[in-house]
Amino acid sequence: MSSPTKHAAQPAPQATATPATKTEKEKEKAKQEKKKVLTKPQGEKWSSSINALLADPEGVEAFRDFLVELENESGEAGEYTRYIDFYLECEEYKARFKKLEDKAKEIFEDYLAVGADKEVGTGGKSVEIGDKLEDEGLEGVNLFDEPQKKVKKKLADGVYINFCLDIKKKLKL
Repeated sequence: MSSPTKHAAQPAPQATATPATKTEKEKEKAKQEKKKVLTKPQGEKWSSSINALLADPEGVEAFRDFLVELENESGEAGEYTRYIDFYLECEEYKARFKKLEDKAKEIFEDYLAVGADKEVGTGGKSVEIGDKLEDEGLEGVNLFDEPQKKVKKKLADGVYINFCLDIKKKLKL
């Protein structure tokens, strides 16, 4: 009798797993179809400049998808996407750094500024820190600027042109 119980318990998890898998597949398919719908205004905007493309999250996603397709065709995984990934990581770094800089200014204003409500004694260092924050901000936000500019130029002069041609072809612009 224990055998039938085991057999009865086994089909239930399989039946549950199948609809969940289908649901995930359906969601992925819908997501892919949504990605493929390119509007004329988007195409015009994205092909106007690489800056316009990189400023639009949907544009970046479409551009990255285009790069993945190029890699699949050439059989060279990561050959193109590494550049956009590097660029995006640099942008994320800058955004995080900006938040840190804002936090540093907040700490300064709360604890180190002359007359701050929660002022702590630092032996004269607070003025130096305040001047540095005001004049220079935190060091390091520009750490990747030069290589990021070079990567952006490489993208703009290379695969971005092909991306724009592809968009114009798809939209018959």
